[in-house]
Amino acid sequence: MSEQRTSYGVQATYSCHENYTLIGNENRTCELEGWSGKQPECLVDWCPEPPTIVGGTVKVNDRRAGSTAIYECEQGYVLVGEPVSSCGLGGEWSGKSPSCRFVDCGSPARPDHGVVMLLNLTTTAGSMVRFECDDDYWLEGASELYCTTEGKWSGDVPICELVTCDTPTVPPGSFVVGYDYNVHSKITYNCDPGHVLRGNSVLECLDTGEWNTEAPFCEYIDCGAITPIPHGIHKYTMNTTFVGSEVTFSCSQAHKLSGVPKRVCLESGIWSDMSPKCEEIRCTEPILAPHSLLSVTGNDRMYGRTLIRTSESIQNSAQTYRIGALAKYRCERGYKMVGEALVTCEDNGQWSGTVPECIYVECGPLSNIDRGKVTLATNATYYGAAALYECDINFKLDGVSRRLCTEDGTWSHETPKCIEITCEEPELSENLIMEAGERSIGSLAKFRCQRGRTLFGNDTRVCQKNGKWTGKSPICKPVDCGRPLPIENGRVIVVNETTLYGGSAEYHCVPGFNRIGQYLRKCTEDGAWSGDEPRCELVATEAQESSGLGTGIAIGATVIIALLIMIGLVFIHRNKARPVKNTENVQAAETKDERSAAVMSYSTLEANNRMHLDNGPPVTFNTFHGAGRGLSNGNRTIGRENIYDQIPNEQLYDAPYEMRTNDEVYEPEPTTANMITINGISVR
Repeated sequence: MSEQRTSYGVQATYSCHENYTLIGNENRTCELEGWSGKQPECLVDWCPEPPTIVGGTVKVNDRRAGSTAIYECEQGYVLVGEPVSSCGLGGEWSGKSPSCRFVDCGSPARPDHGVVMLLNLTTTAGSMVRFECDDDYWLEGASELYCTTEGKWSGDVPICELVTCDTPTVPPGSFVVGYDYNVHSKITYNCDPGHVLRGNSVLECLDTGEWNTEAPFCEYIDCGAITPIPHGIHKYTMNTTFVGSEVTFSCSQAHKLSGVPKRVCLESGIWSDMSPKCEEIRCTEPILAPHSLLSVTGNDRMYGRTLIRTSESIQNSAQTYRIGALAKYRCERGYKMVGEALVTCEDNGQWSGTVPECIYVECGPLSNIDRGKVTLATNATYYGAAALYECDINFKLDGVSRRLCTEDGTWSHETPKCIEITCEEPELSENLIMEAGERSIGSLAKFRCQRGRTLFGNDTRVCQKNGKWTGKSPICKPVDCGRPLPIENGRVIVVNETTLYGGSAEYHCVPGFNRIGQYLRKCTEDGAWSGDEPRCELVATEAQESSGLGTGIAIGATVIIALLIMIGLVFIHRNKARPVKNTENVQAAETKDERSAAVMSYSTLEANNRMHLDNGPPVTFNTFHGAGRGLSNGNRTIGRENIYDQIPNEQLYDAPYEMRTNDEVYEPEPTTANMITINGISVR
């Protein structure tokens, strides 16, 4: 202590005994908060002997604080821990004592196709090992390894690989064939088409990894184009001219090849053999059969002319013929040919087919025919002769006019006949009638038309020697009466607007006028309307009408009652109404607002019967349709009663709308003004 007190400001000094060392502040001062710093310590500064280790040694230079101890392991051991330890204050060695661990790398793996050798016969740390390969294999990797302190060999185990040679060079124009490039393997060099190999074609891979010789090379060789041959063509098999190429020869038509058909390009650069030649193919003179003639066409030596050969001329001829020439055989008169008449010079230099034969044929004489004669054209009856037939006047041949003697010894066709010349029945137009006899030459045919038709053209025709009728057939046209002339104070109605034969015309008078004459006229076959033309006259005065009014009313009432009774009886028995008057037309007329007079006609229209005579059943238009049915106004009905059916065609008829019963006729009389007359009935 600096003073003998422990109050503020006093300083304390620390010191240690021998073999101890002060650790901390040597001096401390008493301050307001207490002594400054921390309490120091006195630690021992001398260490005991460091601990020993198994399999190793320790070296110490001193044991005082700060001294070091070094640990080392024996052979085959590896130090585990820190190799150096320091003596620290307090008398302790720093850290933990290391240890020596025994190290063995083990036997290394033996490579395939190789061996392993331990140089120092151990596998502990620091040991050496060497690797070697079998024959034809080489080592890939380090040949020697050592065992490290980590217990591992210093590298990977090497491998033994089969010896291989480098990829061989391939010169231009060549290619190599081989399975692989391993030791003792062989490869073969080949050249592309047109090349020749120079050098060894086979190379072998040695155990040194090299080829036994240098690679060969391929030399290109071309023989060039062939000179064309006359009348021939040549063709390169592969369209090439280099070495090994082939060229074939052929000749044009009518020529054959003389020489080799093929040449080859050799390694010397020239074509083998000599080019062939093309020689023309020709046929010799054809054989001539007895009784035959021979004509040859198409021989170029004679400029296309036809050569005629006989048995005499052919013996002294050395003529040859080109391919395609035609030889035609013909027989002498009376001889027929057996075999093919036409032969051709073929491309083999021979004539086609066989030589035909000529055999004599006789058909015999012919007899004359009735009403005619036969003439031999050449006055002969052998093969090929002709017989001509002709007939007497007004007769013609039925059959052929010319017969030939055929090769089988008979005359061709059947013997003809002479028949009388007649005219065929002429074509007749519609409604035309012909009267003719046998229609022989000079016969007369007469023509006429059916009733109601007029003939246009000649009414007779004559059959001529050539079997044709003179002139042309006439035609029939319907008779046309023309439209009838109009009447004064009346109207003419042409039924169905037809004025042809059978047509009808109705005559009507205006109110206040009575018709004098027939009501209906027909077109007759002479082209005139039947009967005389009616006229319309003014009716009687009112004074005359009033004088007979009472009598007329009584008579009219009596007639009406009688007619009603008759109609009722007929209705009961026939269940069909028979109208006394055209009440339907009356009812229809009452609906009219017009007060002035008018004239109408609802007569029967026989359209088909009058426009087309005899062409089918009549179609009628009737205004009477029975009780209880409406007014038809021209509706078409078939099979109805026709009031005109009671009129004979040749008679005149004056009251078309009357109903005939027991020879009594009812016909209404004209009435006063402001009435309408319908079908002869006056209504208000």
